[in-house]
Amino acid sequence: MSKIEFMSLAEKIADGIKSGIYQDTLPSIARLSEKFDVCPATVKRVLSQLRDWDLVDGERGKCVRINPKASGNPFFHRNVVILADLPTLSCPFYAQVLNRLNESFGSVYLCFHLFVSPEQFRECGFQPDCVIVINYYSDSDMETLKRYYPSGNIIKLNHADRRYHYVASDGRMAGYEALAYLAEECGHTHIGMLATQTNYTYGCFRLRYEGAREYAMTHDKIKLTVVEVPEAQESTEASCGAMEELMRKDPRITGVFASCDVIALGVYAYAVKHSRSIPHDLAVIGFDNQDFCRTVYPQISTFSENVPETASILFELVKKVLADAATPLQHHTVSPKLLIRGSTTGKESR
Repeated sequence: MSKIEFMSLAEKIADGIKSGIYQDTLPSIARLSEKFDVCPATVKRVLSQLRDWDLVDGERGKCVRINPKASGNPFFHRNVVILADLPTLSCPFYAQVLNRLNESFGSVYLCFHLFVSPEQFRECGFQPDCVIVINYYSDSDMETLKRYYPSGNIIKLNHADRRYHYVASDGRMAGYEALAYLAEECGHTHIGMLATQTNYTYGCFRLRYEGAREYAMTHDKIKLTVVEVPEAQESTEASCGAMEELMRKDPRITGVFASCDVIALGVYAYAVKHSRSIPHDLAVIGFDNQDFCRTVYPQISTFSENVPETASILFELVKKVLADAATPLQHHTVSPKLLIRGSTTGKESR
């Protein structure tokens, strides 16, 4: 029997174990030999391969005992790769989602692998069954990924690219709601936005910008001024500089929506530098609900992404595409929650 035929038989029996056709024990070597019309030596080789895959774990009399974790479990030891760069992984939201996802994967014995570059697919010694791409990757990166991973079970997290399955926070809604709160609840009419990465179509930062712009365009009394914080420079210092530019463009700005909490800190730095009071002179809303939002004074009003719901939807979507590679494209959005703290104040307090 050729190696291809041998592996085909091993995979056929493995599928039978995972689908529940074989339970508790496999038939004897003699019966398997007769059923598949192969010699006993070939069956022994197949059983050795099944042990390597952890599908069988011992013998009971003349029969081989099936690993109970694998029996009837179509997800057993399937390989899911998470593709994310290191800066993305440092974001608390993604770290928390991955922790929950890892726990869920463990409950059905899915294997979890973390890659930081599409090039790693060329070097890995296995074929992934599903790939989760976190945040933005360029079209050229995605082409590299598809070249090494042609089967294409790809899910994007927080990148609403309709060419793929995705689970994403509703950034457009958040941008719209941020401006609505600053305008309607706080009474601001001149509002600034410190945006970033607005050139990335479908990207989460781009959607926050689009939502804010949509509110301003549909409310005549609102003047929205936007300054871009350069990509990879979303630091307090760079954001403070962007805030300087924002105020030069419109000195009447009294409310600011920052694309992320780190950028919001730049507004605080600007306020200290120019003796402005937060929230009475400048109201601030951020995004991400990072830990430092509760340690600065006043605490930063910000959006919190829904970790439990995001992780749950993502896990169910992974199982769906593993069960059926032809699953029609699934697009899920999760609403973030605006947390009101001390960096914003109502009309009556201004």
